[in-house]
Amino acid sequence: MDRNGSEKVKVRLSKSLSEGEKASIAFRKEEVKKGLAKLGIPSDVNKTPNIAVLGSGGALRAMIALYGTLVELKKHNLLDCITYLAGVSGSTWCMSTIYKHGNWTEKIESLEKLQIEKLSQNKWNVKEATSAVADAANEENYSLTDIWSYLIVHQLLNELDETELSSHTATSERGKTPYPIYAAVDKNTYNKQHEGTWFEFTPHEVGVPGLGAYVDLSLFGSVFENGQLLEEKKEKNICYLQGLWGSALGSEREIYESIKDSLGLFPNQDRSRAGDTWDYQVVSTFYQAYQCIVELHLRVVDGKEVDAIFDQLEKLLNTPKTKRSYEMTQKMRKTWSSSDATKRKNDCIALGKALEKDFGVLDMILGKPLEIIKESKVLEKPLEVIKDNKVVDKIVDNVEKPVEVIADKVVDKVVDKPLETIKNGSQAISSAISSGSKRIGQLIPRGKPPSEQPTEAASAGYRVLRFLNVVRKTYSCLLTWTWGTINNFLYKCSGVDSPALTEEPVISLIDAGLAINTPYPLILHPERNVKLILSFDFSSGDPFETLKKTVDYCKTHGIPFPRIDEKELNDTENPTDCYIFRGDNGLTVMHFPLFNKVNCPEKIAEYRDQFSTFKRNYTREEIEKLILAAKKNVINVRQKIVEEIKRTVGSQRA
Repeated sequence: MDRNGSEKVKVRLSKSLSEGEKASIAFRKEEVKKGLAKLGIPSDVNKTPNIAVLGSGGALRAMIALYGTLVELKKHNLLDCITYLAGVSGSTWCMSTIYKHGNWTEKIESLEKLQIEKLSQNKWNVKEATSAVADAANEENYSLTDIWSYLIVHQLLNELDETELSSHTATSERGKTPYPIYAAVDKNTYNKQHEGTWFEFTPHEVGVPGLGAYVDLSLFGSVFENGQLLEEKKEKNICYLQGLWGSALGSEREIYESIKDSLGLFPNQDRSRAGDTWDYQVVSTFYQAYQCIVELHLRVVDGKEVDAIFDQLEKLLNTPKTKRSYEMTQKMRKTWSSSDATKRKNDCIALGKALEKDFGVLDMILGKPLEIIKESKVLEKPLEVIKDNKVVDKIVDNVEKPVEVIADKVVDKVVDKPLETIKNGSQAISSAISSGSKRIGQLIPRGKPPSEQPTEAASAGYRVLRFLNVVRKTYSCLLTWTWGTINNFLYKCSGVDSPALTEEPVISLIDAGLAINTPYPLILHPERNVKLILSFDFSSGDPFETLKKTVDYCKTHGIPFPRIDEKELNDTENPTDCYIFRGDNGLTVMHFPLFNKVNCPEKIAEYRDQFSTFKRNYTREEIEKLILAAKKNVINVRQKIVEEIKRTVGSQRA
């Protein structure tokens, strides 16, 4: 397929950096030279060292702390000396919010104030969030990342950013800001230190540096095969990416509870208005039963008592309609204690599928007709698509009864007067709903409700259908723990020797913090030639875990990294504020734990507890307290940073 009607779009197979990044870094070096001069350090552009700031994961704690860190680096003229800014998880949330502001380094203090205001307000748009999730649930590659992004991360950040990361390209290309790198990892290989584990997102490309395979950023999620673009898809928005980059914020149980609570936002508002249009008892039974199944699945992990869950399931499913699910539940209960964890999980998945079959109306309502309408683009091109009635015939074949209602209300209105009936969204279909058909609601497509709904009941029914689709897909994803599913641009790519990544048309990308909570593998790309790394560690727990994991990763892949004496890393409960490790190849790593005995003496445990990773809401006072700790860290180590910059520049001249 040709993009823009010209040359073929292919996967770029190369170990080299993109031309866009090379050009951006060339411009950035000019700015870094000026920054070094502010510190009284003369340097030639050609010998200006590449210096990187790394921000670790840590959810809102990391986001807030990185804001404070960047503000203080700027205040001491250190930010102007930075070539790269790379982040994992919560740090990517900070990065993605500042890079949309053009030359953000010159206004980082005002941006910090705006972010404090936004986070402390704790306001978010529930209607906008649920609509975004419902739209995502109509996509083939729906996963927990969608609901996590639009309902959880949106709520945490008080913003649903629908812009694209590619819109940040111009900011980076001028060299006025450090070049940004965002990290994710492949869900199926991250615990094996596979060379194809780490994915990077830059303003120009998404790629796997370990394999030397990249695609244009705007094509992330498009369909590729054997390195060729087959179908271009809409670029994922930043809100989705924020959820993809930052999804490991707690235990499986904590994540499930958050998602379950978020699902509760959908149906409540419509129950009083739907009248007799929808059987809410059926909806409620399906919803509660699926919750029980997922709860059983979780108890495989935590080992908690299950009798009460089975009691509730049997009570819910003891009806003629759900006989199959009821019998499966009884069988599961009898064999639960003697089954191993794998069988229990598989039984839960099988019961979920049986539940969907018993509620066959859901498969009928949310299955083929929605796909047919989407594929036909009936609402985009009504005249061309509907002229021959083939689409309508196909829909009728898949809806069962009442065919008369569909024929009278849809065929007559849409085919005879397509422009009049379709220009406002799906008015003809809405009219069919109001005629009394309970099943015709399946014909409502994705997107916002039609602008001219005939009744409140029809409008409420519309939303309930979308909610049911979300429930069905979300709970199915919870049972299989499906995250970050996206079309795989490496599918059948003959130039890539990595069966783990080339054999599947869809891959799953997740929070890179699950592998290493700082993006060392990306910044250590040999062509980036980074000579000084300033690693700001906002992790919970062991403040040296990222270093230990990076040492192992580098040994496995033959990447030069400074030798680290683990004796220096023993004091995990009372670390100091700065650790310096120098390598034989000219690379120096400076490691800065967020909470340490210098910026919060004798209060490290207190700070860690107060600012836990899964903390969902921050008051203004808490935000300011955390930012102050991050700023103190920079103030206390700034002279050491300047000295290392001088030493690094000097070694470049030698």
